[in-house]
Amino acid sequence: MSKPTGSTGLLGLLNGPQVRRIERDEQVRYAAVDVISVLVESPAPAAYWTELRRREPQLASLAESDEFAGPDGRAEKLAAVSLEGVLRLVQSIESPRCERIKLWLADSAVQRLEEAENPELVALRARRLYELKGYSRRWVDKRLRGISGRHELTSEWYKRGATQSDEFRLLTNELMSGAFGMDVESYRRYKNLQGTRANLRDHMTDMELALTSLGEMAAVALHQARGSKGLEPLVVDAKDAGRVVAQARDEIEKQTGRPVASPENAGRIGRRRTVKRPGSDTGEAGAKKDTTDEGLKNRVLGRGAGDGSPAAGDGGPSRDDRSPDRGGPPAHRASGG
Repeated sequence: MSKPTGSTGLLGLLNGPQVRRIERDEQVRYAAVDVISVLVESPAPAAYWTELRRREPQLASLAESDEFAGPDGRAEKLAAVSLEGVLRLVQSIESPRCERIKLWLADSAVQRLEEAENPELVALRARRLYELKGYSRRWVDKRLRGISGRHELTSEWYKRGATQSDEFRLLTNELMSGAFGMDVESYRRYKNLQGTRANLRDHMTDMELALTSLGEMAAVALHQARGSKGLEPLVVDAKDAGRVVAQARDEIEKQTGRPVASPENAGRIGRRRTVKRPGSDTGEAGAKKDTTDEGLKNRVLGRGAGDGSPAAGDGGPSRDDRSPDRGGPPAHRASGG
């Protein structure tokens, strides 16, 4: 049986030159006929899309009409689907490529059910995913601790009256501007991340992550000490927390002779080593899958039961995470950091 391809395979297809896409309301939408073309490799994707809707009328509700550039450069109206819509389409299409994606979806669903039973697996899997991307353990420790700190901060904002995505974005930008002299979007441009959906913090250096966490911890402390309620007092606290970081950053730069804010992209630093993908469901042929908590941890960490490998947290500080924004008010997912 084919192994699941993983989300990167699907996103690679969707972000390739064969699929037209646009962004509306901070959501990417894909031309349905192009998606079908790459999933089915059909010479007549428009006819295939028509037949799909005839066979399953509910699929029509997935799409909205939008304008895409045609082959001649002129705009043409086409059905557009979100990523959620793409995954629903996959379930209605029979092709080798879709079958691999279906296996990955099933595997992902199993992981979510396992995480519901054992939430610690969320952190373990997040750590493993970062390590698979080549990040150092020290960097991962900081990143995961920062995610936990971000959760605490956005929870404070939510409890204290900031409930909208725009408010979360404003507060984040005030904090980042005070700390680094750049708002989030300016920082993204500084690191050459514009035009992508990459997470800024996944591309920060160790020092940038540490100072970002300091700012968020300072903001929480100020909110609690001052009993701030409502957007305006929260903005004042965010600016003051940013100044705390700016003072620390200035002193570090004075002592080291180097700027803290760096165009260096941490996402490209560590891809020098290949980390083995987390273990499959079985070890030797026919071996039974271990469904105990320890067995699940072993599978996440890619180790055999009892092999003496260190646990993910051994030898370094603790951690947390995409999922970075799980388990909080909806606005967390649009916080801009």
